[in-house]
Amino acid sequence: MVGPLSSRQILRKTPIIMTKKNHSSGPAKLANLSWHIARQWRRFLPLGMTLSLARLLRAENHADARYEYYDETGKRMKIETFSVYFEEKLIDSITAKGELVYDGISGATPNGLLYKNHAVIQSIENDLRRAANLELDCKLANHTITPGFAWSQEHDYLSYGVSLNDAIEFNDKNTILQLGVSHDFDSVRHLDKRTWTSKDSTEGIVGVSQLLSPKDILDVAFTFGNDSGYLSDPYRYTDFRVFLNPTIFFDTGLPQHERRPSHRNKEILFASLTHHFDSLDASLEGSYRFYHDSYGIFAHTVGVTWHQMFGRHLIVEPLFRFYEQSAASFYTTSIPISFPQYFSYSGSGYPYYNSSDYRLSNFYSTDFGLQATVVVNDHIHFVAGYHRYEMYGLDQTPSNAYPKANVFTVGFSILW
Repeated sequence: MVGPLSSRQILRKTPIIMTKKNHSSGPAKLANLSWHIARQWRRFLPLGMTLSLARLLRAENHADARYEYYDETGKRMKIETFSVYFEEKLIDSITAKGELVYDGISGATPNGLLYKNHAVIQSIENDLRRAANLELDCKLANHTITPGFAWSQEHDYLSYGVSLNDAIEFNDKNTILQLGVSHDFDSVRHLDKRTWTSKDSTEGIVGVSQLLSPKDILDVAFTFGNDSGYLSDPYRYTDFRVFLNPTIFFDTGLPQHERRPSHRNKEILFASLTHHFDSLDASLEGSYRFYHDSYGIFAHTVGVTWHQMFGRHLIVEPLFRFYEQSAASFYTTSIPISFPQYFSYSGSGYPYYNSSDYRLSNFYSTDFGLQATVVVNDHIHFVAGYHRYEMYGLDQTPSNAYPKANVFTVGFSILW
């Protein structure tokens, strides 16, 4: 995953599953905190690499339905997402888990061009995405082996993914070693609506979940990934600042002239610490994520979430996340060229790596919100949440390129 979250990535979150263990105390309640850590990992790792640390601390069978609405201010991107997640124990040693997602996107987004030093916001074609994934947890001695398959399709993007994860228990299950690998086979459609180009992504992960005390859990994970193939954005323009003389110029652009390297390596280090406060019937989860890739991007993410129980029927979770990244080495808002050069590039394309995608610029973002879960009884839970996502530039990128969005979530869970 690129350092910054895309609109759809912001919405791809794992549903909250609260179980009867929430109403107990001490080590049993702390054990359930691994659900929160698993959700934290899912926010930062690719599909197929989401190693559920709680799989060894099994909850009830359940099904969860969610509706999420992402709305960028200024009449920009809007995304509606419907998802259903389920978990069902087939036999004592095998549990099936799966998710279906259907979402629609509409609105406008920066296309890479400038007009009077402001980013040009262009309407996009309405699009639908359908996605599904299925995993099987297979318990073998102290191993939980999980093969997985994922599929996602849009009118201009098709993805198939396979994964294999292993969670190995040590030290009376107080230590869990996580190992995993995944590969995505993707295809990207170009603007001519006929040409498709392949893209491949491979991820590997090694992680450890350690129970430090009856009230503390530490998680550390390292991920290495490689993307290859067509990694450019076919909808992104390259902005040329064409100089007629040293002082007179105009901005213009050419489609499909963005050109990114065809290979990209990624390294991610993630750490999370959760502490339970018996006197408050609450837990505090803090996390840090370091990201680097061969595009030259360095990124840091710090997150804090408070999980507060109010009696047996209400869980409230405020959260805050801060993200900051450097720019890709080939990022630029415009390319200065002479008038004759512009015509030489108009047919064959600009020969050097370049991108004006604001998500590759130097910026920081904040994400804060609140989620509440109502536990009606042991079989029915309702959830509602809101969070605010904002991006701010730290370089020459026009400020209007960066989105600010409101995200709303409602849903329910059925446990049996």
